[in-house]
Amino acid sequence: MVRMIDLSILIVHYNTPGLLRQTLKGIESSAPKVACEVIVVDNNPRQRIEAMVKKEFPNVRVLVSDRNLGFGGGMNKAMEVAEGRYVLVFNPDICLFPGALEELVSYMDAHKDIGMLAPQLRNPDGSVQMSCFRFMGPEIIAYRRVPVLRSMGFAKRAIDRYMMAEWDHSQTRDVDYVLGAAMCVRREALKDVGPFDSNFFVYFEDQDWCRRFWKAGWRVTYHPKAWMVHYHRRETAEGGFLAQVRNPLTRVQLKSALYYYRKYQGEPNPHA
Repeated sequence: MVRMIDLSILIVHYNTPGLLRQTLKGIESSAPKVACEVIVVDNNPRQRIEAMVKKEFPNVRVLVSDRNLGFGGGMNKAMEVAEGRYVLVFNPDICLFPGALEELVSYMDAHKDIGMLAPQLRNPDGSVQMSCFRFMGPEIIAYRRVPVLRSMGFAKRAIDRYMMAEWDHSQTRDVDYVLGAAMCVRREALKDVGPFDSNFFVYFEDQDWCRRFWKAGWRVTYHPKAWMVHYHRRETAEGGFLAQVRNPLTRVQLKSALYYYRKYQGEPNPHA
């Protein structure tokens, strides 16, 4: 009898082998009661993890990329072979707890118009991590990076609105977009919307994908009853302004931002 796979957990790894090991251990120890497969994309030719994963986690499938495909490109590679009714885009720095995967699958099964469901992410200290947002206007990038602007009242209000800070994040609700760290996607919606836009090497690919889900008529929903711990660092926001400017990841982010805003120039919010 062919085993039906409920959930394909997709992980793109680049340079955090210790966190990846802990994440894979967490998936094992959570002992999910839904049928899962785990697919890891080994995306860094200079720091291979294939041997480690195959030795320590023999049930995990490893796909080796001959070059760094970026986050979206790596995920697309995994989606090509995923067999689950749902695919879970999953970061290698998340701690999973029992019941979370079951809750995602159960809620998706009960709500057929949801194309993407995101769990609540928490910081290691247990506080709620901001992981669902309103679509970002280009001014938010400047407000968050330039210290002089960040301290001004109008900028603080705009950032709070973008981050949905007025809401306590305790209820299930539809949102503009969710952080790409954990996205549970319906197979039918994936076929309809398509994979990540690989023109985004990293950054903005999650916002773009959610926008395309809304445009195709699929709901994007935040569901805090399913929760996980995310060891998240905003690397492009670390240090002072000059340090951020010199950070090569900042340039990658700005390149993605320019592509995103050109792509959707003049288009209304599809979730409005």
